[in-house]
Amino acid sequence: MGLAVICKYKRTKTPFYVEQAGLNLYSLEELSYFLYHNICLVDRNFFDERLCRWLEETGAKDLAGRIRNGSSSGTNFQNLVLMAAGASGLYTVDELTGLGERLKGLVNLQEQERLKLRADELLDSRNEWAAMEEYRRILRMHQNSRLGMGFYGAVWNNLGVCCARQFLFEEAAECFETSCRYQPDEEARQQAELARQLAEGILPGAGKKRPDSEDPQKKLLRWEREYRNGLLKG
Repeated sequence: MGLAVICKYKRTKTPFYVEQAGLNLYSLEELSYFLYHNICLVDRNFFDERLCRWLEETGAKDLAGRIRNGSSSGTNFQNLVLMAAGASGLYTVDELTGLGERLKGLVNLQEQERLKLRADELLDSRNEWAAMEEYRRILRMHQNSRLGMGFYGAVWNNLGVCCARQFLFEEAAECFETSCRYQPDEEARQQAELARQLAEGILPGAGKKRPDSEDPQKKLLRWEREYRNGLLKG
């Protein structure tokens, strides 16, 4: 794909709000880009009448009609995604073929694996609260022995990352420690130790509390930045 693409459809006055990602879309090109890079954040219910009406506002009335017909006739999720992602002309045939293969791969995943992919995409897009809910949803489900200890260790680790980014350092430490029980890992152990220090008001590495005269909010923001630099997602 080139560095610049001329948009063929209108930019809408009213955005299409993607609740799963907390994102506003204003053009068919933006919708295509979102679907191509975030397929785990949507499901069949994404292609509803609200989307079709918005597509009509972009000038893509033919696409809106095809999605309506496809949804009502039971067209599979993969076809709906490819229909919308391919309509803008942003992606080549090879790129759309690759997207189709990724969609096929999702079908063969365990439910917990699909949920983790969804949660990871939310975490990558800085939607930590939504990601936390997805990770917790996985952990509330019956543990699937086919996924292995490493899978659940990664879920706990990423939940810890979410908590740390929200200044929930005590909860973050517990998550990282649980992650280590599933899969011992030096990085997770260090993250747990740093989170414990932050929860106690200790600057990581200093071994002592900062003077009370420092503004607490600025202190937390600075510590959070320093701590986040060492966070790794599993």
